[in-house]
Formats: sequence, structure tokens, C-alpha cells
Amino acid sequence: MDEGQANLRQARKQRGWSQEQAIVRFESIARALHMDLPTRPSLRTLLSMFENNRRMVPDHYRPVFRELYRATDEELGISQTAARVSLPVPPALPAVLPEQASPDILSYLSNVLAEHIKADAVVGPRYLVPTVQSQLPLIDRLCQATRGPDRTEVLAVAERFAEFCGWLYQDSGKPDSAVFWTNQALDYAQELNDPQLIAYVMMRKSNIATESGKPGYGLGLANAALNAFDALTPRIRAVALRTRANAQALLSEQREFEESVDQALIQASDGITQEAPDHASYCTPPYVAMEAGMSWVRLGQPGAAVEAFDQSLAAWPSGRQTRDRGLCLARLAAAAAVQGHAQRSCEAGAEALTIARSTGSARIRRQLRSLYDELAPHSSDALVRDLREQLAPVA
Repeated sequence: MDEGQANLRQARKQRGWSQEQAIVRFESIARALHMDLPTRPSLRTLLSMFENNRRMVPDHYRPVFRELYRATDEELGISQTAARVSLPVPPALPAVLPEQASPDILSYLSNVLAEHIKADAVVGPRYLVPTVQSQLPLIDRLCQATRGPDRTEVLAVAERFAEFCGWLYQDSGKPDSAVFWTNQALDYAQELNDPQLIAYVMMRKSNIATESGKPGYGLGLANAALNAFDALTPRIRAVALRTRANAQALLSEQREFEESVDQALIQASDGITQEAPDHASYCTPPYVAMEAGMSWVRLGQPGAAVEAFDQSLAAWPSGRQTRDRGLCLARLAAAAAVQGHAQRSCEAGAEALTIARSTGSARIRRQLRSLYDELAPHSSDALVRDLREQLAPVA
């Protein structure tokens, strides 16, 4: 973790504040400074990102942090010199690479990518990032060298690899690298002029933006993904609608959120029988329900969230999408803790922690950090104390 962000978190911990307590004080100071703030859920997400080195502290928030913790920017590690964003550097090209795309090379890359995608659902990004990165120089060379009718197939492979690499970085908790590779995928998709690919990558950009604390920007990108609605497959529509719903929940637009979720469930149900291939085969009704569940927590309705998570887990395909199931369990644990159901929360949280350890998913770890705080009021329970001790290295 970056030393500056560790200092920011340490300043809060030294005062014995939970994130929620810090946010309440942050809001009070910001109001005194006549500063506009996002909604409480968005601010909660931002504070977590600042503390976990997922986003720089903007200039206009620094005076609030200085007053909140009675410390200088340098002491908190949020000065201009302390906050640096590093973008990924593509691997250097080996001295000898193929000069053109043969059918054998393209078949090899397609098969390898299919196996990577299967592995990601089970083991997460930890072991896959180095392997995928090592194959990008070859793909880059093929894109540079290939012309004529073969270029379409090369671009299709390149788009998929770049988008997948962006996803791996997002799930690793590195949003800047995720944006870098997702933008690369969008360049390839636009050259291909494929509405399905363009919509899918725009959805991915929306998802990264919303997770990074920019739900307004994420909402605009999700709407852009849905511009070609009639030309999209049901699953692509569903995953874009699901992404739009997440942004709307963070913006506290409950009516619009509910409409988007309902439409997403309809499209995901239609997608079960669709024959056309696309990138969103994972977007099933249980997946949409799981994603909607966390939004219900943000909207202050943990009961609806628990119901959504239970329905999702009950219909979850056996042995598939292990990492996403872990995320669903972590979210269920947090929602149950908010409801005061400590035992239910601990059962789900323990299972989610096991999956987080095996996959290295930053999204699951981030949710477990929230669970750690949510369980604090129930620490008199021995089961809760035991789980919080296990969560401490994560939290």
C-alpha cells in the first residue's frame, strides 16, 4: 500500500473512528467550508478508495482532510508530490515476432484466451495478469503488421485480450491500469465497427468509473452503451442495464434504479435462450440479482438486499463463477450485519473470506473491509469476534 494512503487510514484509526464516523465529520467540515459533496454512499466509496490507494485525493478535498485530522498534507501523504498515478507499461517486444497473423497463431490465441476466462472465474486475477501481459507483445505486433481481410480477425482477438486484461486489473484493485487497457479495447472495437463490442466495452468503462467513485460519469457511459439498444443481444442489454442501475443507486435515483433492474432481469432471462455469441454469457438472472442486491444496501434497504442475495445464491450454477459467488456471499454478509443478523453474517462472511484468499479478488476484499466495520457493534458475540480477527488482515 502507498505510504500516503496508509497515513490517511492510520489517522482515522488512531482516533478510533469507523469509516462512517469519519464520513459524518467530513460532511460537517465540508458544509462549513460551503463545499458541495456527493451523496453519502458515493462519499463512502470515495473515502475507501482514498484510503486504499485506488484514487488520489483531489485538491478540493485536501482542506477537509487537513481539518478533519488536524495534520498537514505531507503528514497525511496527500500532497501533490505524494500522490502519483502510474499507468501500465506494455511489455517490451522480443527481438523476433511473427510478421503476419497465420490461422494457427490466431487459433492458438483464441484457445488460450478461452482457458484464461475459465480460470478467472475460479482462481481470480492473481495468477493470470502476468500470463496475459506476456502475450500482449505478440498481439500488438500482429495488429501492427496485418492488413487486408485478415485484419478483422486479428482486431477481434486483440479487442478481447485488451478488454480481459482491463478486467483483470480492475479485479486486482488497479483502476488506472484497468482504464488503460479498456480504452485500448474500445479502439479495436471502434475500428471493427461492431455495435455489440462497442456497447460491451462502453459498459466496462462505465463499471470501472462507477466503482472508482464517479457514478455520474458511469451513468453517462452506461447510457452510451445502450444507444444501439435494438442492435444488441439480450445479454449485452442486460449487462449494460445492470451497470446503469448500479450508477443510479449510487446517485440515490431509486425509481430509475428499479426500472433498470427490472429491464435487466427481463433481458437476462431472454438471454438464457439466445443463440448469438457475445461477451456477456455470465450475465444470468442470478448475476443481475446479485449486483442489484448491493445497490439495495446503498439505498438503505438491507432487507431487500438480503432477499436478492438469497435468490441469487439459490439459483447459482453449481461449480461456476466461484469468484462472483464469493462476492455475492460477502455482500450478503454485509447486508445481514446491517440488519443485525450476526450469525447469518458470519456464516456468509467466513465462506466469502475463503474465496477471497484463493482468488485474490480486490472486489471481494473491499466488501469484506466493509463487513469488518459493520460487525463492530456485535463484537460481544464470540462468533463475530472470531470472524473479525480473521478479517483484520483484510480490513
